[in-house]
Amino acid sequence: MKIIRSENPAAIRHGWVILALLALVVAALGGSSRADAPQIVGLRPLAALFLVPAIYWLDRSKLRDIRIPAVLLAILAVWMAIQLIPLPPGLWQALPGREPLAELGAALGITDVWRPISMVPARTLNALASLVVPIAGLLLVAATGVSRRTLLLLLIGIGVLDAMLGILQVTGGNAAALYFYQITNFGSPVGFFANHNHSAVMSALTLVLIAYCATMPELAFHGSMPRIGFAILYLVVLVAALIGGSRAGLLTTLVAVGASLAMLAIEVRRLRRQRRRVSETTESRVSPGLVLGVALAALGAMIALFALSDRIPALDRIASTGTFEDLRWGLLPTLREMIATYGLFGSGFGSFEEVYHIHEPDSLMISSYVNMAHNDWAQLIIEGGVPAVFLIVALLAWLGRSLGSVLGGGAAGVARMLLWLSVAGILLFASLVDYPLRTPLFQLFAVWLVAIFAIERSTYREGS
Repeated sequence: MKIIRSENPAAIRHGWVILALLALVVAALGGSSRADAPQIVGLRPLAALFLVPAIYWLDRSKLRDIRIPAVLLAILAVWMAIQLIPLPPGLWQALPGREPLAELGAALGITDVWRPISMVPARTLNALASLVVPIAGLLLVAATGVSRRTLLLLLIGIGVLDAMLGILQVTGGNAAALYFYQITNFGSPVGFFANHNHSAVMSALTLVLIAYCATMPELAFHGSMPRIGFAILYLVVLVAALIGGSRAGLLTTLVAVGASLAMLAIEVRRLRRQRRRVSETTESRVSPGLVLGVALAALGAMIALFALSDRIPALDRIASTGTFEDLRWGLLPTLREMIATYGLFGSGFGSFEEVYHIHEPDSLMISSYVNMAHNDWAQLIIEGGVPAVFLIVALLAWLGRSLGSVLGGGAAGVARMLLWLSVAGILLFASLVDYPLRTPLFQLFAVWLVAIFAIERSTYREGS
């Protein structure tokens, strides 16, 4: 049985400690997507410090596995920087959607000012600076040479701690002291985040990762005790996901539970075949089928109990109408208009909130305000234009082309397919109705998922 990079000679001893420290810093300070969150004042310098060991230990051979993601991340940073380069007045005024600003400049008598592509340069500069977290996270993985097993445990640790904090926020007596951000979903389990949707989606991803670690033999979590531990962690995270008010979180949780049960069924089938090949005296007397049945019954009973006792707020919100979150559907015509206007070169990363005011219809002017598109795919096109779309297409093409190498053969290959398809589905859907990848903590979580995928791609391709 092959254990992925568990004996990697290039691995830095105790490198996981540095990754864990980075995770703790980002968890404590990087749960908000807002450009004005005071926590980012400390987050970015601290994250930049982790670039020192990353660069010190890094060499070309260590970059091999994560080369494509690193190059795409670097190109993204370059495009953000290009959006900040001042252009001659005539060229800038010829860009689509700049007419209102050009007319305002003409009224003020300042028509000869050089301006960049970004319509809100300060926000784009902020977006560029935010890349220090995913860049540090990705380079540290390569520099330390940690195994995918270690990365999976770190991600599960982040998700479990987030879920436990979310449960305390809901059940704690002085819950306000447990919320990290002034603008947040008070009363909901937001965990390390400011938005309960982001915490719920992370819980869904964590459920899939726990199930993968508990059922994948090559990860070497053998014996009953590790699996009992994973089962306990799974239930903790599931409770946090169920008690939240996030509709996207509930739907992604259902996807995660379905994928988890499928992984468990694959492992049960493997154990049954194994029992047929060896003497029962050397095997556990507990029937694998019984384990699957108990797991199904327990999960079904738990979800039913929460539903019948009206402890799943997201169910009520799915059926309700007229809330602020339903505004996202009313935004669609405006988003289409903004895509048509800025889709070529973009309005500048991070500029959506300010640029939206130019297009905001009178019917959507309410007491609440829109600071994100609540559709990250649309916002990416609006802010980044065609170059940003090319980057996403390139990433998806690399992931799709690499999927065959990662899958391999047999039951383990099917389990890996379930993992990556469910992870991709959860992230794609969550970004369609919200913006989790705008938060530094989720960026770190996602870039480590990509690193695990890249490690598996390299390992299985070499072994084929």
